[in-house]
Amino acid sequence: MMEEALANPLRFTASDGEDYYLADLTVPEQALLLTADFSGKRKVRVKAMNTQKDRWGRQAAVLVDPELADLSVRLVKTGMAIVRPQLRAFNCLKFLINLESMARESSAGIWAVKNVIKDYKSISYENIGLFGIVEARLISVGQTRSRTYLNFGERWTEDLTGIIQRAKLADFSEFGHDLSVMEGKRVRLRGIMQLNQGPLIELRHPAQLELLD
Repeated sequence: MMEEALANPLRFTASDGEDYYLADLTVPEQALLLTADFSGKRKVRVKAMNTQKDRWGRQAAVLVDPELADLSVRLVKTGMAIVRPQLRAFNCLKFLINLESMARESSAGIWAVKNVIKDYKSISYENIGLFGIVEARLISVGQTRSRTYLNFGERWTEDLTGIIQRAKLADFSEFGHDLSVMEGKRVRLRGIMQLNQGPLIELRHPAQLELLD
């Protein structure tokens, strides 16, 4: 079960016949080479985070060991997985992101060959549609009736843009983000790379944004 879940984190089938996906984690292709060393013959259980299925018939779940400890901590700490904020409580996500930073600094697991993108102009078509992490200096914050725009350059047709839907702004404030004081400071974004002339990342969860300065 461990190997199947890590090899197909977006859809794997448990012994109960139900389909699940790993909640709040993504497992890059580079990590698959390390799967055997991590999992071995480990027995794990699948614990659904809720009973609601998405439109593809999947339930969000975590993997737990025989003592019912969440294996997400070990996966992130050893550099086997990257945090992909979705469902967990804010404090839990902050804890996992901190573990991820420590793993990256020590080049653990996938971080021996993978890193954050520090020059967004290097984002290519090969990155589009993939989950990634980008660090850049926020130039300005723009607002329309429906969206907030995090601008990382003067030209949205060329430069990186972060997008927050208006309905999500309250979550960012509750998380502790004050967008008004982030201008001119370095931040870290994580999410699916999209392209609308220039690269963009939609921020649906406040843990997708980190203030670095």
